[in-house]
Amino acid sequence: MNPRVNGIGGMSRKSPRYLDVASKIQDEIDILGPNALLPMEKQFGHRFGVSRVTVRTALDLLERSGSVTRYRGRGTVVSPPKIMRRFSPLYSFERDMTEQGIAFETRVLGFKPEITPPENIRINLILPADSVVGAISLVRVVNYQIVSYERRHYPPKIAARIDPALLEHQDASTVVSKIGGGPIDEVEWVSEIIASSKEVAAALEVAQRTLVFANTYTWRLKGGAPVESGTISYRIDRCRFKHEARFNQPNI
Repeated sequence: MNPRVNGIGGMSRKSPRYLDVASKIQDEIDILGPNALLPMEKQFGHRFGVSRVTVRTALDLLERSGSVTRYRGRGTVVSPPKIMRRFSPLYSFERDMTEQGIAFETRVLGFKPEITPPENIRINLILPADSVVGAISLVRVVNYQIVSYERRHYPPKIAARIDPALLEHQDASTVVSKIGGGPIDEVEWVSEIIASSKEVAAALEVAQRTLVFANTYTWRLKGGAPVESGTISYRIDRCRFKHEARFNQPNI
């Protein structure tokens, strides 16, 4: 039997060249610091004895993993480390970054005081059919890179009083709590990895249908009144996620 052929389906045991090249480039990345400029594709090709197509495929793989960022007209640079987003216990983005000592920026992209909400948002906010909600869209920026896109929805009484500009300088949960008349007491959320929509992709500056980590959430005041519901979409090439919980096992 040919030693390079796997017995299952006749597949070669030898990994594709672009994976070998990606591994070698990753070794260089591990030595270099963030924002270091990498050699051009042609230079890598000469060094490793492969075509530019193979190098480009390797760099595409490294870009999807978050190791590098490619800029038109500038080249390929080493990406900053991924941020750690903590979910247990649940922290607001603002508090999470502040406690970790990570500088960030919030950019409000738009505010619509009255829109027809998606059906799941209407249900989460316990609103009757044909209701309208307020909607704010914003992005979070760390190390000059967009890491998440948020689409926040508010029931009419909250939407009528919220000032979108405050979200660029204050914790969103604090802003909503003041308007709602009490602290956020309960949070419900569902996490999933999904293909980005056209809207999400444009905000995150990725190709449409790029996979993102999406959290659909609802904030409630003490007593159960919902004051906000929305979806936060994270770039998985720029974020990691940490969950902590006590293991609950029945006595044996």
